[in-house]
Amino acid sequence: MKRMFILLTMAGFIVLPVHAEITAKQTEVMKQLLVSYGEKAVEEAKNKKSKAAQNQTSFTVAAGREFYLQRRSWQENDFTCSGCHTEDPRKEGKHIETKKPIKPLAPSVNPERFTDVKKVEKNFTEHCYDLHDRDCRAYEKANFLTYLMSVK
Repeated sequence: MKRMFILLTMAGFIVLPVHAEITAKQTEVMKQLLVSYGEKAVEEAKNKKSKAAQNQTSFTVAAGREFYLQRRSWQENDFTCSGCHTEDPRKEGKHIETKKPIKPLAPSVNPERFTDVKKVEKNFTEHCYDLHDRDCRAYEKANFLTYLMSVK
């Protein structure tokens, strides 16, 4: 219980220093997601679904950036989140197959990002299965959001 309180408290503090360019709606949605992921991360650790989840005690910008840039090999190809979204999430990306433009991922430069909890969850699920062949762990999602919130 104490650990869950710490995670939830940290999730609240992570939202406080958000850059002014992130809209109130984005801040609200991201805070909801961080609280939810904090609760799920505690459950993942309890249920030992992931050894890494057991060691995850806080959400960090560094871990989120590492997750964003991490290369995954699949079907003789390397994939990353940044492969489509660019290494700088403030810039417009390009879909790896269709070559269609993708609006910036960083909420500080794209007021449409992270405004709908269901859409965020849908995108996480689709992209995580594309890259990991599984849904992402709650602590991975929380680290990723923490990183994106820090990008100004």
